[in-house]
Amino acid sequence: MSELTFEQKMEKLEQLVKQLESGNNTLDESVKLYQEGIKLAKECHEELQKAEKTIISLRTDNGLEQFEE
Repeated sequence: MSELTFEQKMEKLEQLVKQLESGNNTLDESVKLYQEGIKLAKECHEELQKAEKTIISLRTDNGLEQFEE
């Protein structure tokens, strides 16, 4: 799944949630969907953290933090 963009991962995660909420899955299917969702959520969270660090680094490197006050 790491070949997907952040947006594609979020869309897939939304689809998984809808599938789970439908209640039309067996227990085994639901567990697999849940596991896939957890993996996607973790990947998205990591990407967001990386983006946040990049933004903070850019702001600090360019001296933008002095304009916040």
